[in-house]
Formats: sequence, C-alpha cells, structure tokens
Amino acid sequence: MLNILKWCDSALARLETWVLIILTGLLAGLLITQVVLRYIFGTPLFWAEEVALQILVAISFIGVSHLLYTRSLVRIDIIPSLLPERAAHCLEVFFCLLGLCVLAIFTALTWQWVASPHTQIELSPTTQLPRWYYFSVMLVALMVMSYHQFVSLLLSIHRLVSHEASERVCT
Repeated sequence: MLNILKWCDSALARLETWVLIILTGLLAGLLITQVVLRYIFGTPLFWAEEVALQILVAISFIGVSHLLYTRSLVRIDIIPSLLPERAAHCLEVFFCLLGLCVLAIFTALTWQWVASPHTQIELSPTTQLPRWYYFSVMLVALMVMSYHQFVSLLLSIHRLVSHEASERVCT
C-alpha cells in the first residue's frame, strides 16, 4: 500500500514539474509578446498583466508543492541533529503531522472561500472570467501539498517503526 502511495506521490510530482515548465514558458512568452507589442507596435495587450499575475501565482503555489515533495523547503535542522536518532525520528513525525494539520486547515478554508457565493459571482476586471477559476489553482495546489505531506508523514512513521523493529532485533 505504501508503495502505491509513493508511486502516486511521484506521479503527481512529475505532473507538477511539467505544469511548472509549461506555465513558465507561457509566462515568458506572454511577457515577451507584451513587450514587443507595446514598445515596437504601440498596441499592448490590455489583459496581459492580469493573466501574467495569475500565471505567476499558479507557478508559486505549484512550485511550493513541488518543493514540499522534494523536501527542499527551508528548514532549521540544528535541533534534530543534536537529538538522538530515535528522538529525531519522533520529532520528524510530529512536524509532518503538524504540517499536515496546517495544510488541511488551509485547504478547508480555501475550499470555503472558493465555494462562497461572493467569490462565485466575482468577475475579473479585464478578462471577465470568473475569479473562482483563478482561485481554484490555489485550492488544487493545497490539496496536492496535503497529499505530499500525508505521504511524507506515512514514510516518517514507517522509518520510526522500522527503526524500532531493528532495535528489537539487535537487543
């Protein structure tokens, strides 16, 4: 079961990588097009800044999700390095659980916000697209972050339990 969850986790991470590559290319292409149209032809795209901002927000949230998967987020690890191995594993499980709880709360609050009637009827000023469409990227990214954190929690618990088993065998 854990192998299936890890496979799904890595598949989501590969999808995130491709989405990040595509969105970064779209952002660069849109901004280059905007500069060329504005300064060479004198006819800028009136919606380019808003769409570029939304793409940048999507890149940010999806990027943080991918950083969570690769365990590349900034962390202070001096305390776990000073603790005995077993205590460091317990601390890792605690922080994984705490992170999962925080992500679950953010996900639930974002769901409420995106689903609220006020957000549902709000339209973008320049593109006239519903704003919930933009905000749903944040919701999906938080859901994927929660999944990455859940798998990380399970792996941390597995390392803690397997360490216990190896201690019992050795003693």
